[in-house]
Amino acid sequence: MSTLIPELTSPLSPISPWPPPDQPSISNHQSTLPSSTEIYALIAVLGTYILFGLYLSWAFLPVNWLEKIGWSWFPSQEWAIVVPCWMMLCVLLTYWSYAALMAYNTPPFDSLRSFTALENVTILTTDPFAKIPPKSSSPEDSFAEEAVDLPIDLVNRILYPPRPRPTTSRSSTKHR
Repeated sequence: MSTLIPELTSPLSPISPWPPPDQPSISNHQSTLPSSTEIYALIAVLGTYILFGLYLSWAFLPVNWLEKIGWSWFPSQEWAIVVPCWMMLCVLLTYWSYAALMAYNTPPFDSLRSFTALENVTILTTDPFAKIPPKSSSPEDSFAEEAVDLPIDLVNRILYPPRPRPTTSRSSTKHR
């Protein structure tokens, strides 16, 4: 026959905790009580399920069954289809409107607003859609530096510098 420790069970918590605590204390019991946020979340979830169940019963049960159980006033059942369709259309319209605004506000490819200078110097113009000036014909202005790939051993030496190795005495290690 097992003996129950009276401190571990109470009317608020009739089930003993698992794994059992080493030293039963009052603070351990109080930490297992749910917080107010958890209680409000539970109420919200249960309320949502109840309202969804009422919605489904209103949408699928025949009118005479609803009147038999005492539900005397309710809107026409066609609204069970119309309202969700309108809500989905509003969500899609919101996404499409946002995408259209982004496409409308995007400057053309040859606009100065499309580029950032190498030193993050912004080019000030009064026209938001100013065109890029034509390139000059001199070869010095059109010169671009060559792209260079760094050798992997140089990257490794910079990212992973050599660390001092731990010193071990030879007498502590046995040789066979």
